[in-house]
Amino acid sequence: MKEKFIISYILKFTLPLVLILVSIAVADDTLLQVLEKGRINWSTRTATVKGTGGSKATDEGLSPTALSDGLGAARVNAQANLLETISAIRIDTKTRIADRMAQSPDFSDGLATLVQHASITHQEYFSDGTVEIEMTMKLSGGFAQFVLPEEIQQVDSITATTRATENPVIPSLKDDTQPYTGLIIDATGIGAKPSLVPLIVDESGEIVYGPAFVSREIAVSRGMSGFAATLAAARSDKRVGKRPMIVKAIRTHQKGTTDLVISNTDAARLRSSVVYLNFLKACQVSIVMNLETGS
Repeated sequence: MKEKFIISYILKFTLPLVLILVSIAVADDTLLQVLEKGRINWSTRTATVKGTGGSKATDEGLSPTALSDGLGAARVNAQANLLETISAIRIDTKTRIADRMAQSPDFSDGLATLVQHASITHQEYFSDGTVEIEMTMKLSGGFAQFVLPEEIQQVDSITATTRATENPVIPSLKDDTQPYTGLIIDATGIGAKPSLVPLIVDESGEIVYGPAFVSREIAVSRGMSGFAATLAAARSDKRVGKRPMIVKAIRTHQKGTTDLVISNTDAARLRSSVVYLNFLKACQVSIVMNLETGS
């Protein structure tokens, strides 16, 4: 009886702590870019911001329209914050969304329209009439179709390599005869930054993976690559399948921090895989990197 009491006592006070630690670990698996007005979760491909609005209560209390007015003002504030946040996104190593906005009023207007359709994912009302909302925008779908460069073109439909056979054989870790199902690039510790259009080259500068390799339809629906903060998270990403090739990026390219360089040996190993073009076209690529706040 005493032992049961002790176990119950331990579970009562340690289980919440374990759950907290688990939630922290899960959060640490996602690649989160924290900016001044919001944050970009590259793992879930979403941008999230907050907005506030409303008027202070007077001696006569709140006006009948105070809450609706506050919600409208909070929405406008959140949309402005969202536009500023997504403007910091790197399209590729040379261009941010802000650059495209500065170059083209039509692009800027189109982006503003997309922002207006972002979802309100949380809202809270305060007694003084202030309203705070959280707004989230997906970086896939319509946004990606609008932002991704035209050089990413539509190609014939692709059957994912993970579905190549009806009864796929899961190879052992020592079995190198089975085809790879995807690619993981470990880009930690080299100052790499995420972008919508990552480029991977070998030491000679020859492109291993880039816009010319992918199907626009797939790039629009789920991005040219996944992103994770840990290798374990990248391995668990369904997009790379059950047997991804794992390659270490040795540095970023001299032209910019979103372009990754892998060794000639690893590039040759990738190219020697008979199915590598298939899983690259299907965007079955995940990149692991670490970020600093505001980067």
